[in-house]
Amino acid sequence: MAQPVLASSGGSCAALAASPFEAGFADHPQRITDLRHAIAVCEDALAASPDAADIAAWLGRAHAEAFDHTAAIAALERAMSGGHPIGTALYATYLLDSRHLTAQPERAVALLRPLAESGLAIAQHGMGRAYDFGFGVDVDAQQAAHYYRLAADQGYSRAQAALASLYELGLGVEQDYGRSLHWAEMAAAQNDPYGLYQLAWLYQSGQGVEQNYAEALRLYQHGADLGDPFAANELGHFYAEGLGTPVDMVRAIALFERAAASGEPLAIANLGQIYVLGRGVAMDTAYAASLLLQASELGEKTAMTTLGFLYSQGDGVAEDQAEAFRWTQKAADLGDPMAWNNLGNHYEKGLGVPRDLGLARQFYQQAVDAGILLARKGLADVTELEKQAP
Repeated sequence: MAQPVLASSGGSCAALAASPFEAGFADHPQRITDLRHAIAVCEDALAASPDAADIAAWLGRAHAEAFDHTAAIAALERAMSGGHPIGTALYATYLLDSRHLTAQPERAVALLRPLAESGLAIAQHGMGRAYDFGFGVDVDAQQAAHYYRLAADQGYSRAQAALASLYELGLGVEQDYGRSLHWAEMAAAQNDPYGLYQLAWLYQSGQGVEQNYAEALRLYQHGADLGDPFAANELGHFYAEGLGTPVDMVRAIALFERAAASGEPLAIANLGQIYVLGRGVAMDTAYAASLLLQASELGEKTAMTTLGFLYSQGDGVAEDQAEAFRWTQKAADLGDPMAWNNLGNHYEKGLGVPRDLGLARQFYQQAVDAGILLARKGLADVTELEKQAP
């Protein structure tokens, strides 16, 4: 009697969580309707049939949609080991960068390319990401657009959202806000969190559509309700700044904390900024510094800039001009305009680096050109110092 039970369990997992891009399941929705139920059923099925690569793939897919990336990776690795195409493509996409595990981009591309060439939309999206960000291959926006388009034309919502972003930015395609809006709406219509985020951004920025903070807020809320930490962070920003809604720091902080708990670097940085400023909480620069260090180590440039400032002032951390300069330089290299201003200050005053008025002027000017008004004073100060020089 055991065999029918196992077959039934696996079958139920398939009915709940199989991808529409694998044979026999084309009528399935891309978004799993009931993630908790699907995960529970698939976990039971995999426990009963631990070598079933298809069940591991479906479970991994469900965990990924729930933004539980650690659990997703564990299940998808088992699916890949069993040769399941969907599981392999999803696992390889995780391998592209080190956000959730140690990256192996060349291996990822080697896994993705044949699956993409066979027409698997999920693998085509993965190859698009590889070319988009230079994971395992040279950056090539046109190739990224090519692969995204192949997957988007098959209805893969992640690729539709990515293609919307390329059209918004004019990368690999001619900039076209109308097409960006079209593809974002296609992805959002399938409840894809990334599509919802992209569509919300277009409403927020007024690109391809009339600016509408209320609609952007609604879309970010929808994405946050689906568990998307990016949407939760942006929603927190809306409540913190009063965009399309009254300022509500309690709600903003709760949203930042939710996104930060998932490891979202910008949300961790935003929490750090809140504790630096004491907005809605008691000012606590020591705690802020610990948050900003965490976000900085995850590559968030705004956190690096503020952390450098705290080191320069000895606020929340021991004053250390060399460390201040190090983090500020990292942020500047990543293109943060405020870091350019702060680098100007370091070179102007010789803080943690030999004094160099020429470099100070260069960085202040970069900051001014980027719209940092504070840098105008730095430029003026450098001009006066140059006049006084012998």
